[in-house]
Amino acid sequence: MRIVLPPSETKTPGGLEGSSLDWDQLVLPELEPVRQAIAADLAELCGDGAAAKKALGLGAKGDEWIAANQELRDSPVMPALERYTGVLFDALDAQSLESDDRAHANQVVWLFSALFGPLRASDPIPRYRLSFDSKLPGDSLKARWQAHSETIWEGEFTIDLRSEGYRALAPLPEGAGVFVKVVKDFDKAAAVGHANKATKGKLVRQLVTSGVTLTSTAQLIDWGSTAGWRFAGSVSDSGELLLAVG
Repeated sequence: MRIVLPPSETKTPGGLEGSSLDWDQLVLPELEPVRQAIAADLAELCGDGAAAKKALGLGAKGDEWIAANQELRDSPVMPALERYTGVLFDALDAQSLESDDRAHANQVVWLFSALFGPLRASDPIPRYRLSFDSKLPGDSLKARWQAHSETIWEGEFTIDLRSEGYRALAPLPEGAGVFVKVVKDFDKAAAVGHANKATKGKLVRQLVTSGVTLTSTAQLIDWGSTAGWRFAGSVSDSGELLLAVG
C-alpha cells in the first residue's frame, strides 16, 4: 500500500546541520536524470529574478525562494514529511506519531513534488519553491513526469490524495490504485474547499495508526465503513472515489 500526498507551498526552513541533497537517497533513483534536469532548469530560471518571480508565481517578497532554489543542491535537508507544512500536514501531525507508527508512515506515505517527483516520507530534501503550474525553460513539468507514470506507480496499490494539479503531472495508470476526491456530499460532488486538506491529513493519520494494509479499492471502502469514513460504494465514471464529509 502506498498513500500519496501533494506537497505544500510552505516549507519548514533549515535542516540537519552539515547535510545536503543526496540524489541517491531519494526513492526510485532511476529518476535522477529527470530530477537533475528540472533542478538545473530551475537554477537557470532563478538567475533572472524578475523572470523567476513571474514563472514561479512569487510576489515582491519572493527573493528568499529564489535564493533557496539557487542553493538547493547545497542547503541542509530534512525528511520530506517534516519539510512540508500547512493544513494537511498539521492534521496529519507526523511528529506526534508513536515510533512504530512513524516507521510505518515512512514505509507507506509518499509525496509528489514538482521538482523531485515521487518521494517517500523519509526522503531528505532541501527547501525549494516549484509548483505543478510553474513554467520552466524547456519541456513542461507534465511532459517530464507523465512519461514516467508507469514506472512511478507500479508494484503497489496506491491511494492517491494529491490535488488535481499534482495528479495531472503523473496520473495513476489504470489498475494502479484510486484517486480519492473529498466532497460535501455524493449527490452534488462539490469540493469542500479548506476542509479538503484537513480531511486528508486526518485520513492519512488514521490509515497509518490503524496499521492496515490495503490492496484494492474495495478494501479501502470496507475499511472506511468500519473506521468512520464515508466513501462512495464504487469508483465514479471519471475514475474517482468520492469521500463525503458533509
